[in-house]
Amino acid sequence: MWKELEEWLKQNLTIQELKAKAKELGLPVRKQMTKNDVRRMIEKFLERVRLGDQTPVNVSSMGSAQVETRIAERQVPVREDLNLPETYNKDKLVAMPVNPYWIHLYWDFSEENRRFLASGNVRKLVLRVYDVTFIEFDGTNAHRTFEVPIDLSIRNYYLNIPMPGAHYLGEIGYYDAEGRYVSIIRSNLCKVPTNSPSSSTRERWLDLRKHRRIVTPAAGMLTPIIERVPGSPHGLEHLFRISNVGSISVFQLSGKGI
Repeated sequence: MWKELEEWLKQNLTIQELKAKAKELGLPVRKQMTKNDVRRMIEKFLERVRLGDQTPVNVSSMGSAQVETRIAERQVPVREDLNLPETYNKDKLVAMPVNPYWIHLYWDFSEENRRFLASGNVRKLVLRVYDVTFIEFDGTNAHRTFEVPIDLSIRNYYLNIPMPGAHYLGEIGYYDAEGRYVSIIRSNLCKVPTNSPSSSTRERWLDLRKHRRIVTPAAGMLTPIIERVPGSPHGLEHLFRISNVGSISVFQLSGKGI
């Protein structure tokens, strides 16, 4: 009976006895598990047995195959007709970094806002992304502002951002009939990773056994890398005529939109 197993656990047991009982119950026992780990695993198993069946079960006399069969019998069958809803009817905008040059934004609207945005009061619905690196953003002081027109059928967007290692903030708003911009929802702060090795001169380590962090000065590369870079003694114009050196492209990013 499971009560017998519960009473058995109250004894001063060795780790060998606990592991033997866990194997008898068909529980996965790993070599690096401590005595407390094995005890907690058996206690969780006992709790599942107690909640899954009101009738007493003699788990101590059952083999591993019998235990697995009893657990499978108690499992609730999975419904195959479950589908995620089209909307959760909540105003939410989430920004997530993808890599140093891309971020992903997804959003949802409440029923009230969805009806309003479909009305004639909204001239244009837009998604904005602000570069707010190292500033306290007040809605007007972003380093750069990028804007993308969207509609109610769009629920997510991948945005190509120009500055790696920066902090970005997403926002959805609209322009009214008079051309004024009104914000509706704003996202979390999204920091994209850099596109180069860290400039930090410290190494951070985590001792898993002692559960402590270790910070030491970085030793640097054991073997420095010798790199080759394109160049010419004849000036910059000469580089454009050398096909095997590389090409130089000039581009311009506008802060008024995308």
